[in-house]
Amino acid sequence: MLVERSKYNPILKPNPNQSWEADAVFNGCPIQAGSRIYLLYRAVSLPHYHSRALTRLKVSDIGIASSADGVNFSHRQKLIVPDQTWDRFGCEDPRITRLNNKYYIFYTALSEHPFRAEGIKVGVAVSQDLKTIQAKHLVTPFNAKAMALFPAKIGGKML
Repeated sequence: MLVERSKYNPILKPNPNQSWEADAVFNGCPIQAGSRIYLLYRAVSLPHYHSRALTRLKVSDIGIASSADGVNFSHRQKLIVPDQTWDRFGCEDPRITRLNNKYYIFYTALSEHPFRAEGIKVGVAVSQDLKTIQAKHLVTPFNAKAMALFPAKIGGKML
């Protein structure tokens, strides 16, 4: 497979009409489901007051958009939001794998502000339909920023 940079770059821009993704959108992770291509991405909000911080913060959610051609995306919405103690300051940088008819979305979870290594961990969200999240789990109790799941066993093991 040959991958080339799109001449339509960027294919997704911040949406000033939705505060949760008005500052920035980036680090997209595509996956094909049926005839559609879905793009999971980091969406950065406008600064707002956070219940656990003493200042206004920009917070990251993970958004999802769909496309028929992989270039023109629509139906943008939040998919993963910071609602656990271990991701309360942001959900960033999704990496998605489909396995056994479920989608496993690993992401960087931020639990502390000011940000520091001890508060940066990996979470996983599980979805059956890319519309709702059925479960979220903390994967690493230690500092970590990236993780992915291969879509098949390697040497008889899940890696």
